[in-house]
Amino acid sequence: MARPNQPEAGTRLVALAEIPEPGAKGFTFGAGKDRFECFVVRWLGGVFGYVNECPHARTSLDWRPDAFFSRDMSALMCGTHGALFVPESGACFAGPCKGQSLVRFPVALDAAGWVVVSER
Repeated sequence: MARPNQPEAGTRLVALAEIPEPGAKGFTFGAGKDRFECFVVRWLGGVFGYVNECPHARTSLDWRPDAFFSRDMSALMCGTHGALFVPESGACFAGPCKGQSLVRFPVALDAAGWVVVSER
């Protein structure tokens, strides 16, 4: 089920070349209580999308714009309580939400090299 202000399938988000590997880029659609925040992760040749919300505290993961990775770039990290997540699955393996997962946001790579919102 789509959330308010969630972009539609086919929406171009970013050219893949603009995201370092490993790296991530965040996006915000809308404003106020109905805003939708997501981010795209480039990791081990893959591209993954997640809703930008920690399953523990319901806060954004990034501790500054586009800063979603731990210092050693080995895991996604919640800037609020330090929970660590597997980049390719979103599963939390350390911290207060261990055993939970980030919510997937469907993305794909199009023929022109853009990360786009996908159907699933």
